[in-house]
Amino acid sequence: MVEVYFHVGLGKTGSKYLQFVFFPALEGINYIHMTRYRKSKEIIKRSGSGKFLVSREFDRQFEREVEWFSKDFPDAGAIMVLRRHDEWILSQYKRFVKNGHRYSFDEFFNLDDTGFFRIKHLLFYEKIKFLEEHFTRKPLVLLYDELRSNPESFLNRIAAYMGVTYNREKVKFSKKHASYTEKQLKFIYAISKYVNLVPGDSKLKKYLFVYPIRYPILYFGKFVPERFVPEVDFMPDRDKLERIRRFFEKDWEKCVSYVNASK
Repeated sequence: MVEVYFHVGLGKTGSKYLQFVFFPALEGINYIHMTRYRKSKEIIKRSGSGKFLVSREFDRQFEREVEWFSKDFPDAGAIMVLRRHDEWILSQYKRFVKNGHRYSFDEFFNLDDTGFFRIKHLLFYEKIKFLEEHFTRKPLVLLYDELRSNPESFLNRIAAYMGVTYNREKVKFSKKHASYTEKQLKFIYAISKYVNLVPGDSKLKKYLFVYPIRYPILYFGKFVPERFVPEVDFMPDRDKLERIRRFFEKDWEKCVSYVNASK
């Protein structure tokens, strides 16, 4: 008999911490790392029995990937972590800037629904319902705020959902990837105007050109004096983020109610 759990993200909700620190410390379950996600179905089917955890982090491709996985494992237990909409889209934007993209924030996301991320991508309660429609088991939905404020409770709930334990000595309650500073992001945003730091689908460019250049730029940007940091205005102001928060307020309230009702 096969028992499957599927961590679907979302991205920028502590996924790297879970994937690199917590999930490897789980006991009594076979953890299929994100780097083997595309082979996960084959690995599970070939085994014939056992308990498995598959992890990946989705955002714009959420529905497509859930459909793909649920076709073979409709009884899987889905695990999803949510973060308040304004915080989440800002963190996503910083990630894209860090990766060399030159979107303005309004090109990345706006409430006129013309950005790279669309309003539908931030309707989190619809994602919960999508999981319920595609899996027979009720999903475990958690809030990123709990990971920040009470990480032990957060991790215990994941372990309990899967019916496993974890090696507490291997779990450190610290960030896997700390956020880059605004100064570093300004620095790489300015340089990306002249140097293409986006690899696209080219693995060769990714490992031989982008990584050896992108991360040294970010590292150097951490120490460069403020007077040498280019003046680039690309971060959204508080009013814009507050409008986003208000726009999705009811959606967030439904998500929080769902999480609280499941405790």
